[in-house]
Amino acid sequence: MKEEHKNYIISIALLLCTISYGRHSVSGYINVKTQNDQNQKVSLSRIDPSEQSDSNNEQFIASTSIGEDGFFAFDQNLFKSQDHIYKIQLNPLSIKEKKILSDKVKHFKLFILSKKDTIHFYKGSEPFVDYTTNNSAELEWQKLRKFETKYENLTTDFDPKQYLMETKGYVKDSLQILLVKLIGIKRLDDQNLLEKDVKKNPDYYLNLLKELKTSDINPEFYIYLENRLTSINQDLTNQKYTLSLWGNGIALLIIIGLCLFYLKSRRKNLKIITIPLSKQEEVVKNLIASGKSNKEIANELFISLSTVKTHITNIYSKLNISNRKELLQR
Repeated sequence: MKEEHKNYIISIALLLCTISYGRHSVSGYINVKTQNDQNQKVSLSRIDPSEQSDSNNEQFIASTSIGEDGFFAFDQNLFKSQDHIYKIQLNPLSIKEKKILSDKVKHFKLFILSKKDTIHFYKGSEPFVDYTTNNSAELEWQKLRKFETKYENLTTDFDPKQYLMETKGYVKDSLQILLVKLIGIKRLDDQNLLEKDVKKNPDYYLNLLKELKTSDINPEFYIYLENRLTSINQDLTNQKYTLSLWGNGIALLIIIGLCLFYLKSRRKNLKIITIPLSKQEEVVKNLIASGKSNKEIANELFISLSTVKTHITNIYSKLNISNRKELLQR
């Protein structure tokens, strides 16, 4: 009941902020302690969703001064109609102050917003920590950040397989808004874990890409994922092609080996077939080789013509030949 009461108060406060600041999509307070603090600026940038960690992909939009009470605001016309990732940042006055902010205070905040939504930052010891918003994508991103906090301080016993299993499960099953799902997938890739999961579950990512293309989300949000899938699939194709070449080469070597084995066996069998001839058959073979006719061989050996023909038939069969010409060639 207390939780419901708290949410009710936050909703009322957000509504009052929206009414109070009218056309302001972003508003809030910075804790002003000195006159010097009022001279600082709060800047707003648009972030390339595929390169959140690269400052070169920040597109500066506007900056605003901080009021005496620490109030700042940005007009709704500065924002796109569709959800986009933005960065709000407290700009230090000097290099020394910049170092203090960088070392001790997180002086910026990434958030998702569209021109029809609002976000309000509350005054605190650190800027942009406590806030309320009515943007559903940003609310879901809050849940993703909360989930990731347990992996912020990784130790030497960090198990990437366990991280992949838990994180990809959360990204795939718990995140419903496509832009936030893309942010989660980008985090997987930053940990060098995306490629492993794409290779294991290619259908999921291909279906996700189809869903992104049929949605009203800006194509620049998912072009990164499309390029990564293309690159990974190309690597898989190259690997399959290489494996296919190796497989074909091995198969060819096996075929050549079998052919050589067959020829060697056949020659061995032929040698067995041609040995031996009987003494009489050797004599007949030599007489044929000397050019004698069947009748001359019969007269010389004092055997009948039919016996000569029987010997010749046996010789042809044993030597695997069919006529005198082949016998003479041997």
